Amino acid sequence: MRETPGVVIKSKFKVPGTKKKSRRYTTYLDYINRPDAKDSREQFETYHDYMEDETKSSGLFTREDNRLNDEKRRAVRDIFKHAQENGSILWQDVISFDNAWLRETGVLLDDIVDEKRLIQATRNAVDSMLQKEKMVHAYWTGAVHYNTDNIHVHVAIVETSHMRERGKRKPKSIELMKSKVIHSLADRTKEQEKLNAFIRDELVAHKRNRKIPTLPNRILHPELVRQFKVIYERLPEDKRQWRYNMNGMQPLRESLDRLTDHYIDIHFKSEFLAFNEKLEQEVSFHRRSYGDTEKAERYRTTKRQDLYTRMGNSILSEMRDLSKEQTIVEKNGAPKHPVRRAFKQQKIFNESLYRIERHMNDEFEHLKNQRAFEQLERDIEYGK
Repeated sequence: MRETPGVVIKSKFKVPGTKKKSRRYTTYLDYINRPDAKDSREQFETYHDYMEDETKSSGLFTREDNRLNDEKRRAVRDIFKHAQENGSILWQDVISFDNAWLRETGVLLDDIVDEKRLIQATRNAVDSMLQKEKMVHAYWTGAVHYNTDNIHVHVAIVETSHMRERGKRKPKSIELMKSKVIHSLADRTKEQEKLNAFIRDELVAHKRNRKIPTLPNRILHPELVRQFKVIYERLPEDKRQWRYNMNGMQPLRESLDRLTDHYIDIHFKSEFLAFNEKLEQEVSFHRRSYGDTEKAERYRTTKRQDLYTRMGNSILSEMRDLSKEQTIVEKNGAPKHPVRRAFKQQKIFNESLYRIERHMNDEFEHLKNQRAFEQLERDIEYGK
C-alpha cells in the first residue's frame, strides 16, 4: 500500500549532442531561472515586488551561494558551457514536495516558503549523492520553483573534468538524496534518540547490572529463571557462537526473544508501552514522508530487531560469565561417565548460582525485615 509521499525525486540525464543541440545545457539553465517559474500569478506588480524583495527571491543557487548576481550567473553559464564542450553529461533532478507535508514540517507557513531550509536540504542531498557516486569533479546549481501545484527544486549537475561515460546513477544514491532531504527538513533525531536511549541506556543497562538466576528471581520469577536455564543448557559447544546473530544461535533466537519479552514484562511494562507508542509515531512519519508502507514496516522491524539483538547479547554475556565459573570448577576434574558428568554439570550450575545469590542475600533479607517492620508499625497504629 502506498500513499502520497512527502518527497519525490525524479532524475534523468542528457549527453552532449550534435551542433543542433549545442545550446541545450545553457537553455536548461535559462528554463529553470525563468521569471514565470518563480511565481505562478504572473502579475507585473507582484512580480516586481517579488524581484525587488531579495529575502523572497529564488533564482539560481549553488553549493556556496543562495543567490547569484549577474557576474556569478555568467560564470555558471560558462562552467556549464565548457563542461558540455568537454563531453560532460548533464544530470537533471527534480525534488518535488507535497505542500501539505511542507506545512507539517513548518517549511510552508501561511503560504510563505522557508527557502533557506529548502536550499540547505538540497545541498545536503546533492553533496551526499555526489560523495556516494564519487563524482569528485561535479558542479551543480539549483532553483526553487512555484509554477506547479507542488513546490519543487530543479538541480542541474555537470562534471568539469574526469567525465564519466555513463549517466545512470545507483538507485541507492537517489534514495540517499531523498532521505537527506526528508531528514534535513523534518529532523527526527531527538525522537529517534529516545527510542535508542530506551533500548541501550535503560533496558540493556538494567539487564547488564542484574543477573537473572538470583535468589529473588527464583522466588518471585521462577519462570524467568527456568527460561534462562533451558537456553543455557542448549547453547552450542563452540562458545564463539554465543552471539545473538551467529548462525549457531539461530535455533535459540526465538527462546531468547521470549526471555526478553518476559524480562520486559516484569521490569519495563509501562516503559515498553511508551516505547511502542513512540515507535509507531516514527513508522507513521516514514510512511507519510516516503509514501511507502513497506519501507515504514522495515523501519519498525529494524528497531525491534535492535532491541532483541542487544538484549539477547546481554543475556548471552551473562551466560558466558556463568560458563567461566563452571570452567574454573571443572579444572578440578570432570567425571567421564555421562550420568556422572551430567550430575557434575548440574552441581556446578547450582554452585555458580549460589555464588551469585550470596551477593543478593543481604539485600533480600533487608527487604523482608523492612516489610516486617512496616507491618509491626501498622499493627501498633491500629492497636492490634
